[in-house]
Amino acid sequence: MKPRSKRKRVPRGGVEDGVKLRFDTVSLATSLAKLAPEKSSRQSSDAIADTSAVDRRRIRIIQPYPFRFATFAKARWVGRTLVDVYSQEFGSYPQSYYISAIKAGRILVSGRRVQCDYIVKGGDELMHTVHRHEPAVGLAEGIEGDPPIDILHESESLLVVDKPSTLPIHPCGGYNFNSLFEVLSSWRQDRFGQGKLFNVHRLDRLTSGLVVVAKSSQYARTLSNCIMKRDGCEKIYLARVKGKFPLGLITAEKQELRYKREIVCSDDGGSVPPTKRSRMEVAPPCRNGEVEPGRSWSGGLSISLANSGEKHKSCEDPISKLAGLGYWFTDSNGIVQDDESTTVRCMADKCQGSTLEMLARAIGPDPQSSCQGTLEKSNSLWLNFACPCRIASHKNGVCEAGDFSSLKEAERKGIKPAQTSFAVLSYDLASDTSLIVAKPITGRTHQIRLHLQQLGHPIANDHCYGGEMWFGDDAGKEAYNTSREWLDRLDRGSGTGTARKLAPDNSTNADTPATEAELYHAAANRQRMEGETMLDFIASTCVWCQRCRGIDDMNSSSVISKEENDKAIFQRTLMEYLVRSRGIFLHALQYSLKMAKEDEGEEILRYRTKLPTWARQFD
Repeated sequence: MKPRSKRKRVPRGGVEDGVKLRFDTVSLATSLAKLAPEKSSRQSSDAIADTSAVDRRRIRIIQPYPFRFATFAKARWVGRTLVDVYSQEFGSYPQSYYISAIKAGRILVSGRRVQCDYIVKGGDELMHTVHRHEPAVGLAEGIEGDPPIDILHESESLLVVDKPSTLPIHPCGGYNFNSLFEVLSSWRQDRFGQGKLFNVHRLDRLTSGLVVVAKSSQYARTLSNCIMKRDGCEKIYLARVKGKFPLGLITAEKQELRYKREIVCSDDGGSVPPTKRSRMEVAPPCRNGEVEPGRSWSGGLSISLANSGEKHKSCEDPISKLAGLGYWFTDSNGIVQDDESTTVRCMADKCQGSTLEMLARAIGPDPQSSCQGTLEKSNSLWLNFACPCRIASHKNGVCEAGDFSSLKEAERKGIKPAQTSFAVLSYDLASDTSLIVAKPITGRTHQIRLHLQQLGHPIANDHCYGGEMWFGDDAGKEAYNTSREWLDRLDRGSGTGTARKLAPDNSTNADTPATEAELYHAAANRQRMEGETMLDFIASTCVWCQRCRGIDDMNSSSVISKEENDKAIFQRTLMEYLVRSRGIFLHALQYSLKMAKEDEGEEILRYRTKLPTWARQFD
């Protein structure tokens, strides 16, 4: 038997036994007006109704449920008191809550009740039972009865789906049952239940599009290795960006970032004329974001091989490489182009034809459809951009890209070379936005979003990286304003004088910590009654349920029914969905994977989704 420290242990967290999950799928087009709070004005109700008059999106709302958060003690927790660990490591509640939770038995250590000053030891299992509220998520467009997720392909070993924006792939953060795998499981337990689907790659929650899922762990490893090796693997995204792409590069400073091909010598010792050089097959200056050995490149910074994502034998003497920082043009075959027709302005003016025609010329026709006729992939012009990226804050998910040469050597840990290729499909003068294709050569976190921001063309509605959350969506902005006003009234109360706001400004149940004032109103001096189960006690003193009902209910002595509480939770969850980003203009359109066959041949797996609504609007 393996030593105790080597055994694989799984924390005993999860949903409490016997709890049945309850969720609702609602259409924004038919439900928002009916869900408007009774206290809101007729004008507010009409505003909400108007925002969804032509909206076919559906959202999934889960009623709260008791959940055990369980984890084994981390090394940095050992030797600290239990209340210190919870109050400093978990920020959802103030310290006073954790003190009362430990005393009441909501927080256990290895299954037993302890005191607040208990010293955490190695091997301890910490368990916290809460009333869990999950944010709402978007589902596929459709009507009642339609599948919640569009399935593009299914076989004995593979599942390919079109993931809606706002939906994470697997449980993470505040999302548990509102994740792609759990939605599929609840829809078809027999086909997609627990242990039947395995993650192959990730896609950001706010990004929509193609997701490849394996039906066995072995096949998932095979596909993941294919993606990591980049051999025959190609990912293609659509993005809608600000401005006429790529005119954002026309500045004296950024022009210096363009790669200039070295002078090529002829057999007689003279230089080859530019017109002839452009027809020669010249390799790009960068490979996976790293400057190729022997190439001349003025941009970039030196990083150790350990930070570049490659393995090396000796950590004592790491090899340094130059991370590229600049751009160059290539044709569809990757050959560098630098003649008179390959300028930033020429590329911006090269859109001729419909979106589907330009898309077919850039990446080829749809592999699952013949509706694009005989159009084949042609010699399109691609702008290639190399720019290193890094995760600036793992806790907050903040990423950066650019010239990190001003950072000290010790601060450069985590900087990785990155490279993305772009082609233009269409430009809309009315909104001053461009529809482009993005092909990431490397797979850094938020790479496409960061590179577009650096190029001066951020994704139009990506508020995290230079865009505006409600860009071109007046209806969405109106729904946000109406919902935000209602949420603030709920937190502030309808009275005057003595009424005060308990929750912080712009609070949501998903990510705004509870305050001392809310704790006082929700659970102060509330003792567990005789015969009351721990789960009922947790639900009756839940700060998030109280936040859903509002300060007026907190100040009221009347007892609210379960039906009224559920309605209040449903309304607030819906309104909070309307004040959050409902996705960005970034869509995983097509994946291609090269797989080895049993007969020693190779097979190309290629899948493509339909165009998202915001891309179809360009035609």
